[in-house]
Amino acid sequence: MKRETRRRILWVSAIALLLGVAFVGESFAAEKVSDSMVTLNIEEALGNDARVDSSEVTVSVKRGIATLSGNVASIAAKKYADLETTKINGVLGVINEIRVAPIWRSDADVRNAVRRRILNSAVIHSEDIKVASSDGKVTLSGTVSAWNERREAVLLASEVRGVKEVVDNISTKWVKKRSDQEIKNDAVAKLARDVYLGSLPITVAVKKGVVTLSGTVGSVFEKNRAYDAVRSISHVRGLKNKLEVEYWQDYATRTKRPVPSDSDLKKAVREELKMDSRVNASGIKVRVSYGSVTLSGTVDNHKQKKVAEQDANNVVGVVWVSNKLFARADQRANWIVRDDVAFNLDTDATTEGFDLGVKVKDGVVTLSGSVNNWYERSHAGDVASRVTGVKDVINRIDVDFYNPAVVRREHYSAQVAKAIRRGLKANWSTRWVADSIRVTVDNGIATLTGEVDTWYQRSEAADVAYTTKGVWEVKNKLAVEDYDYEWDDYDFYNGPYAYHYGYGWWD
Repeated sequence: MKRETRRRILWVSAIALLLGVAFVGESFAAEKVSDSMVTLNIEEALGNDARVDSSEVTVSVKRGIATLSGNVASIAAKKYADLETTKINGVLGVINEIRVAPIWRSDADVRNAVRRRILNSAVIHSEDIKVASSDGKVTLSGTVSAWNERREAVLLASEVRGVKEVVDNISTKWVKKRSDQEIKNDAVAKLARDVYLGSLPITVAVKKGVVTLSGTVGSVFEKNRAYDAVRSISHVRGLKNKLEVEYWQDYATRTKRPVPSDSDLKKAVREELKMDSRVNASGIKVRVSYGSVTLSGTVDNHKQKKVAEQDANNVVGVVWVSNKLFARADQRANWIVRDDVAFNLDTDATTEGFDLGVKVKDGVVTLSGSVNNWYERSHAGDVASRVTGVKDVINRIDVDFYNPAVVRREHYSAQVAKAIRRGLKANWSTRWVADSIRVTVDNGIATLTGEVDTWYQRSEAADVAYTTKGVWEVKNKLAVEDYDYEWDDYDFYNGPYAYHYGYGWWD
């Protein structure tokens, strides 16, 4: 779609909103897709996603409501199937009836694995978390002092091999009090900074710590992301998500085209880090130059280093992040750290069964071995980063992303590039600019060039590419309209500018 056409749609759509018209013009009405096409797009998205084995997943769509059923081997696969479905153009809601059917493990083994993961976690400091397991259903209870500890405990439990379901009965007990106005101010600011949610017409109300979100968004993904963003704010006791999804609204309602100055971007990144309860931002320094953010200074552990980088990437206007943070982790014997990392990898639903090597020296973990795709490789690094005492992770795990005995490399790369292009056309946000994005794939490295209209389209295009089977690296050279980059000055292979995916959607 050419820039002039996209601008015309924006202008006409804005007029339609003011007049209360449901849709305008043939070009705009044509964006609505049939349930059968939505079904096909979901099936293809799940089939191309390295995180989901969709061979036993069934998809049905009725009036834009997608129902997922069947079996997957882990809770993570179920959640990622849900996540990718929310991103498909035309999906107005998701009913996730997928059943988690992992390899059987005794309740004692499951319970002990969850307990040990919580005990060796660099994020969880509370000692009052209790773990129970019955037929693969894990129940967590007790009290923590921060929301991030509660979220981390649920995440750790959900990743353990043999877990079918996690029931979160943990309560959060805050030491200090906050007013409803303080919570509202944080929620409004966080939504405005978010690369996906900025400029959307979302209204926030707070009463006795319970937040209510109302307004209109263009996808279920945005609705869920808004929920997750606000729920993580300190002292939020509950959340009512009344956001309505209109498949065409998203593009039309974004009236702002932010091109933040370096000073504005620096302030936004600082605020995002300060608000994230998972990160001790007191020792972090932020520098910004023409959309490039450099993080330096110290954090408490390697997990915080990764979270800080993701926080910066989530801010609208950030083109890339150079992470020079140093983790001042608790000193632990190398053999103890190695034992904990190896245990977590061996009991993890994603990495179990792979022959992965773990070496530790002065708190620096080096991983080796071979896995089948980028997600397994990235997840292994993330599992290691959460262990107490880890200062850094050197991930030398190989990815066997294609079999040269079965298919020629050139043909395989062409097929992967084609799958990415189809994914861009089916996605709720990138469909508007899919024809303006050029995709090439070489040896598992996807390069995106061209121009998009918004920051969230740039970010989502990279996600579409990265979640495609056969890709382990993305060079995101996409420019945002009215914001030029001098890409020739940057080393995507060895510098900090290569796009690395590796965070669960709940992180």
